[in-house]
Amino acid sequence: MPAILDHLVIRAPDLASGEAYVHTHLGIGMLPGGRHSAMGTHNALTGMSLGGEDAYLEVIATDPEAEAPQRSRWFGLDNPPEGPHLVAWVLRVADPHIGSIAPVLDMSRGERSWQITVPADGGLPWDGAGPHLIAWEGAPPALFTSGVHGVSLIVEHPDPEHLRELLHDVDLAAPVSVQPGLFPRLVASFDTPNGASILTSDLTGLSITTERHAAMDLFHLTWRHLDRDDRTPEHDMAMVACAEASLWHWRRVGAPTQWAIGEWQCSRVQSTLGDGVAALDHAQRSLEIAESDRVDDFVPASAHEACARAYAVLGDMDRARRERNIAYGLCLELDNDERDVIEHDLGTIPLD
Repeated sequence: MPAILDHLVIRAPDLASGEAYVHTHLGIGMLPGGRHSAMGTHNALTGMSLGGEDAYLEVIATDPEAEAPQRSRWFGLDNPPEGPHLVAWVLRVADPHIGSIAPVLDMSRGERSWQITVPADGGLPWDGAGPHLIAWEGAPPALFTSGVHGVSLIVEHPDPEHLRELLHDVDLAAPVSVQPGLFPRLVASFDTPNGASILTSDLTGLSITTERHAAMDLFHLTWRHLDRDDRTPEHDMAMVACAEASLWHWRRVGAPTQWAIGEWQCSRVQSTLGDGVAALDHAQRSLEIAESDRVDDFVPASAHEACARAYAVLGDMDRARRERNIAYGLCLELDNDERDVIEHDLGTIPLD
């Protein structure tokens, strides 16, 4: 089983302030969670989509009515924060012992049981950049969906390679961009009922440079999934989520060329998955951008190639051949390298 995003954690001095923080930034309310007697904490929850999967957001705080635990509280709650902030991300895995992130604890709340990695000192893996791993006994929680869509997670660390190795070991299938940074930091991007929202672990913003890096990183992650010959349904959902997240970020910090190529990649993903309707929708949007905005010379040919591929998936071979021929004609005006790339793509469209 690939690792997928299970939930994000907001640490707060108390549940009321954490819930107010979520409402202010995401425009949604929280549902009561429960108490963790072994940790002396309690939480509030709300469901959301995250990386294409059903997941949730958790607000966690010290429970003032609970006895002090026999060990350090998790998520650094022995030292309550001054204010609420994003503090951790949790990956759902089949075996939380993989990677030796931290000791694995058996936990329960009511009728629900799970195993989760928790450092012995109650701190955060990689000083807050690394994930906790969780394995649920039985089905994971099914929460009412709030209408918030988690777009991506950016993870910054001074030494990102070790974190990338861990994520490779757990076969991460999620729109997560790991980047070098001066200090450990998390940046979560959301689509909410009120528009885009960004939550960070240090309560600062998201720079254009970091966001552009994320858009490019997610674009390349999409291709890694496309190139796999052992994709599972989780990989397929991650492939869609990475492509859509890359486009989402390019829409904020890119130019028309990036928007068109983002739509083109989303179209390629949907064609690969056999969804001709979605593939054609993205392809036509790519073509609309190419025809109405100033874009690089190869973009119109790429857009027509995407249309040809989508029509082939839909079984409309006449239109597929027509779009293919237009793309071939536009290739004549390109330099050798760009022409070779697009002609190669055109040659992979099944038209027989």
